[in-house]
Amino acid sequence: MQQFQPRDRVVYHITKKSKLGAIATVTSGYYYDGENRIWADKKEIWPIRTKSEPYLILEDDELLDLKKLVKDLSFIKDKINWGIYLRGSLRKLPEEDYQLIESEMRKIISRRTKKKAEAEKVTGLKTEKDFLEAIKKLSLNSRSEHDRIGEMLQIVGSWMGYNTNTRSKISSNSAYELDVAWLSGKNPEVAIEVQIGGSISLALRKLREAREFNYRKVILVIEEEQLSRLNKEIRYDSIRNWLDAWSIKSVYELYTSGQQFFQLYDQLKEARYRERTEVELI
Repeated sequence: MQQFQPRDRVVYHITKKSKLGAIATVTSGYYYDGENRIWADKKEIWPIRTKSEPYLILEDDELLDLKKLVKDLSFIKDKINWGIYLRGSLRKLPEEDYQLIESEMRKIISRRTKKKAEAEKVTGLKTEKDFLEAIKKLSLNSRSEHDRIGEMLQIVGSWMGYNTNTRSKISSNSAYELDVAWLSGKNPEVAIEVQIGGSISLALRKLREAREFNYRKVILVIEEEQLSRLNKEIRYDSIRNWLDAWSIKSVYELYTSGQQFFQLYDQLKEARYRERTEVELI
């Protein structure tokens, strides 16, 4: 517990179910409280503590089955007797294992958002300012315009079946983090930078490195007024041959309209036996 630092993440494992239920963000360092009980009906004080706040929470019927991830988790060396690696109160996870767990949780949560996105869609939007205002009203967790757009693109990637992360390091030894990364398993696929304020040059530097690290596609989300500046920056830069520039309007339309497609697409590709006496129309 003394190692805990603000911004660390904690994954909650429900032992009797062998399932993962939530992730929290640590908001304080370690401290000792030997007086205030956490659970009034328990004799144990549990004095060694740190403060935290919810980050991702799954519903009771959504819990992530850990057995499905065992083969891909590097901290579990014995894939048969994997339960021994979960004994004890705390276990430090490698970064790649944490990213996989968060991504799988986000895929589950994204199924909830499919129904919300279409219901929240606003029509009659014309200007970029209109779309930014509409984005502020969506049921998203992030606060800033920059982070909300990143969250929307992370959710879209989850709908498409990618493992998705925000603020994801381009590689283990890179100095840069991508705003959004879509991975196929652990393989890099799509690198996204959201350029709402900040430096276009830095965003391009990140995307250039992402291409060198085998991301097959790189995307820059920019405001309309930044387009001419972007084209000047990439005039003699080979990244222009790989780069797609997306408008805020396009991201909004993709998020709010795409949910209906993916909801039907999930049913189209699903193949499983279901006991029933008659079929219903989709």
